[in-house]
Amino acid sequence: MATFRVWVSSAVPPDEAWRRVLDLRAHDRVIPLTRVTTGRSAAADLTAGSRFVARTGMGPVGFDDAMVVESITPPRAAEPGSARIRKEGKVVRGSIDLHVQATPGGSAVSWTQDIDVRGVPRALGWLTVGASRAAYGWALRRLLRGD
Repeated sequence: MATFRVWVSSAVPPDEAWRRVLDLRAHDRVIPLTRVTTGRSAAADLTAGSRFVARTGMGPVGFDDAMVVESITPPRAAEPGSARIRKEGKVVRGSIDLHVQATPGGSAVSWTQDIDVRGVPRALGWLTVGASRAAYGWALRRLLRGD
């Protein structure tokens, strides 16, 4: 299992950052080669126990990334928001801890992920971390911009 963290600042307020990052319908537009195939929903519709699946690949070659929301608390007033999502797929496993908090200029998003990719030896975890950090950072910035 490898762990990485991405921090992204945004000019949008925390409630809007939360809505943009967890709007599963927007992920299809932003994340290359990935489509949410089950559980496409808005952030406001996600609750503890919500399940969704993202399919990554091209044509018949790819994998399903099955996830379940373990806990979710949207930001309110001065209180930060947090969500914990468990990845239970056959290829990608682990967990995501998302935190969104207010900053003087808008909001800050912290995405921490423990990731285990089937077939990738622990000694090569640094490759998984590097690629994942870059990809998730890029996607989070696009989601926060509203792309």
